[in-house]
Amino acid sequence: MSDAAPPFWTPDAPVDAPRGGALSAESIERILADFRVWLGELASLPAPKAEPQAIDLHSLVAQFTALRHEVNLQTKAARSTLEQNSEALTELRTAVEQLQEQPEADDGLDPLLKAVVDVYDNLALALRQVEKQREAIESPLRELMAPPVAPGLPVPSMKPMRKPGFFSRLFNKSRALEVEDVWNRSEAACAASQAFQQRLAESSKLVRSSIDGLIAGYRMSLARVERILEQYELTPIATEGEAFDPEYMEVVEVVGDSGQPAGTVLEEVRRGYVRDEVVFRYAQVKVAR
Repeated sequence: MSDAAPPFWTPDAPVDAPRGGALSAESIERILADFRVWLGELASLPAPKAEPQAIDLHSLVAQFTALRHEVNLQTKAARSTLEQNSEALTELRTAVEQLQEQPEADDGLDPLLKAVVDVYDNLALALRQVEKQREAIESPLRELMAPPVAPGLPVPSMKPMRKPGFFSRLFNKSRALEVEDVWNRSEAACAASQAFQQRLAESSKLVRSSIDGLIAGYRMSLARVERILEQYELTPIATEGEAFDPEYMEVVEVVGDSGQPAGTVLEEVRRGYVRDEVVFRYAQVKVAR
């Protein structure tokens, strides 16, 4: 039986009316009494209850599984980059030791300086890759850290405590129990969601700190190599934003519709160096058409 308002008057209700059509005072009082009863029953009816939206735990678990898979892939990539970094540092250490043993032999410096430059290029490339990984993983982490509960979903702890009316207790007892069960399951689902969110926050913090530490390590290594290059008077060639200079640069790609004047260097692919006013290595660049 629904909680619709009871009808105030039906055609079957007896009304004492004289032949002239006017109601007697007793009939009017009886009608008014029935109207008061009807208003009381209408006020006692419970307000309609909104159905709470169920939390989709399957989607939440799927997102968490996707994040875990992404973290595993990033960890493998970071481990591979660390191994390459270790090999590069070993080569750098060997080159530095050889340079320290022969500080005066200018004729034998070129091969060693080329090895140091190659180490710098490998470190710079690894740093760019790690920074791209950091940017690629940041957006999924922010999306997964967003609250999974849809806007407008009632908070489970704020259960309706209003006492049901007489007709609701009499005819809708099973419906009231069903609504209470839905709220209880919603509260348990929200507790599970909060636990997922906490573990998700800890995992994202660990991933960010690991990648940030890796980036800091690469920058420190690059700074150390740059000091060695400065010690042996290797000066980098300025390229980006400059006009193409064939005496110091090599073109590896011509880019059209760049919005820059023709011949402007758009990107440096490989750094070039000058030593004793002589080109030690040509810079490889991309220029505008």
